[in-house]
Amino acid sequence: MKNACVILKNGKNISDGALCSLFGAFRTQGFVFDEVRTFLNIETEKFHTVLTELKREYENVLLVADKTQLISVKNIVCLSGAFKEDTFQGMLGGAGIFTEKKTSLFLVSADGTETGSGYVNGVCLPYLQRKYGTKSGRTVVRTVGANETHVETLLAKAKTIDCGQMRYFHTRNNDEDIIELLYDENIPKRLADDVLRLFAEGLDDSVYALDDTPLAEQLVYLLKLRGRKISVAESFTGGGVGRRIVSVSGASEVYFEGLNTYNELSKMKRLGVTEYTLRSYGAVSDQTAYEMAAGLIATGNCDVSIATTGLAGPKTDRSMLPVGLCYIAIGTRERVFVYRYKFDGSREEITEKAINYALFLAYKQLKNM
Repeated sequence: MKNACVILKNGKNISDGALCSLFGAFRTQGFVFDEVRTFLNIETEKFHTVLTELKREYENVLLVADKTQLISVKNIVCLSGAFKEDTFQGMLGGAGIFTEKKTSLFLVSADGTETGSGYVNGVCLPYLQRKYGTKSGRTVVRTVGANETHVETLLAKAKTIDCGQMRYFHTRNNDEDIIELLYDENIPKRLADDVLRLFAEGLDDSVYALDDTPLAEQLVYLLKLRGRKISVAESFTGGGVGRRIVSVSGASEVYFEGLNTYNELSKMKRLGVTEYTLRSYGAVSDQTAYEMAAGLIATGNCDVSIATTGLAGPKTDRSMLPVGLCYIAIGTRERVFVYRYKFDGSREEITEKAINYALFLAYKQLKNM
């Protein structure tokens, strides 16, 4: 099965978020796009040529446009004769489904994630399931800190096990891997389980979810489950760790406080970091990270703490420590664990990696409590 997508911008700003939401909705049912074409403006004759070309090569074509353009696009499709209208359901997020022999054309709005995705889930995907007589299954493996080469090796091994009966969609962003396993639910359950086990055992300690639950959401859920509260002290992640936590609905039940203690005096006054530590070891050190996390626990208001200190760049400071060096401390009422990392990349990438690791390490420690 080959699928293509055509995006008609026509001077309109179609957000990446809206497109990712649409693609993700199709991908959950095993429909991945082999080609994506983008047009800023397109004439009727040229549009007809493009549709005719895609019809010859692909079984399914998704045409995404601003909702104000959908009706005019639909009229062009009807007049072109390349496709015939198969079904039309008057939902806000789409303008119908057209077919010609084996090829189906879906007209979908890109205005926001709810309308377009709603049309995909409510109309397009059920249509595709009827077309192929199948229902797709999807399993997600989420990790932080896995070796990139090892992940690629596992993906290659999985393809030898499934004999072409499964598809994989892998994204790696700031040392977080999301591996989607897509398959026809009619395949033997044992086969799907064997492939999932390959990733779960092969990635082991770096796995934080075997479903599509984001990292911060997973941490908040576990905090609620264990009846624990968390506090955060950040020295170079700029509130990013706390921001990710509070982005989860209901985080106020488990999030006590977040402090951005950039200045050394702030670390001393707010967290109890000693002047001796700062003078002897420096602000970016395992000892300072330790005392930051311990200072939060000492207040008695939280059961778990996260502390970050490091150099995000783009240049080092007077300490002359390498850019990307950071220490992440996870505190509990029993002890404090400190981790040292040296991240590569831009200032933003280094910061985002540190945020991912901080949340992941807190999750792992809480899971073992």
